[in-house]
Amino acid sequence: MRLHAKHVSIEESGGEFFQVSFDSEARDEDDFDLSEPDHPYLLVQRQFEDDDGGVCYIETHDHDTYAGHFRLRLIEVTPTRLAFEIARTENKFVEVTYDLDAKRFDEVRRIAHIIFGIRG
Repeated sequence: MRLHAKHVSIEESGGEFFQVSFDSEARDEDDFDLSEPDHPYLLVQRQFEDDDGGVCYIETHDHDTYAGHFRLRLIEVTPTRLAFEIARTENKFVEVTYDLDAKRFDEVRRIAHIIFGIRG
């Protein structure tokens, strides 16, 4: 799956919940609602409340193919691209392109590293 995001949002709560969302439509921070999207989007989250077994939750506009709990492997996170693999045999590559300034990228990279289990 490939997606170009016009809006990138991050969320964290209490050191136990982390999320990064990519939306193909530009949005205000207050208007970022994926409850009934009619356009391409990607949401990646991880919760550490219980032993999560190293799995993350992903959701996209293609619920049949890209939604559920999976082990993920980060390939790359840069100011213009996030790419990862889903641990399964088919439909396993996800790439999102975007354009972030240095400050915003540092925030997104920090959350992505936590979600994907990268230390350091």
